[in-house]
Amino acid sequence: MLRCEHCQVDLPGEQNRCPLCQHMPTGIPDGSGDRFPHLPVHRQAVSRLLIAWIAFGSVCATAVCVAINIIIPAGGWWSLFVIAGIASLWIDFGILIKKRKNLPKNILWQVILVSFIAFLWDLSTGFHGWALDYVLPLLCSCAMFAMTVVAKARKLDIQDYILYLVIDCILGIGSFILMLAGAVHVVIPTVVCFGSSIVFLAFLSFLEGKALWAEIQRRFHF
Repeated sequence: MLRCEHCQVDLPGEQNRCPLCQHMPTGIPDGSGDRFPHLPVHRQAVSRLLIAWIAFGSVCATAVCVAINIIIPAGGWWSLFVIAGIASLWIDFGILIKKRKNLPKNILWQVILVSFIAFLWDLSTGFHGWALDYVLPLLCSCAMFAMTVVAKARKLDIQDYILYLVIDCILGIGSFILMLAGAVHVVIPTVVCFGSSIVFLAFLSFLEGKALWAEIQRRFHF
């Protein structure tokens, strides 16, 4: 019979490793067949391994870029932009993983976070206005339709996503206010976003008003 010397237990059947400590057993199998179920590799373990490899690749890419920038300094410290870009991706990826169980909430978080990161990038590169002209209105518009598709595909209750959709519409209206204040110079994306926000808000107010008010009361304890 097989025996695990680490756990000091006998192992019936034909076990390649001890099911308790995963150490290699000693002895000879008794031929009675496997008595312990073979558990598949957990998906979470695979995900962690994938994330670990992506993190390793990010560190390697950063190290290579910094080394090349030091060896060939022409063009300034462009490697700092590489580091900032990788850091931005990891921040966004972290939120994506943390909020993965609530897709409508995750979509709203992506709109806010990506818009903020884009604004910081625009500001750090001379502020050409592309973050407000394109990124914010396009993200808000896409998020409205994405929440609707997710809600229909996953058959979510209206109260599971209605508040996140309203907040996204408010952000879309905020983009229009920025245009009126002169901060936005490309009109079409913002106007499309504003129109979509008004349509979605009207739909929620007139057709789902009770659910919206009930969700507001629940969230803010009115």
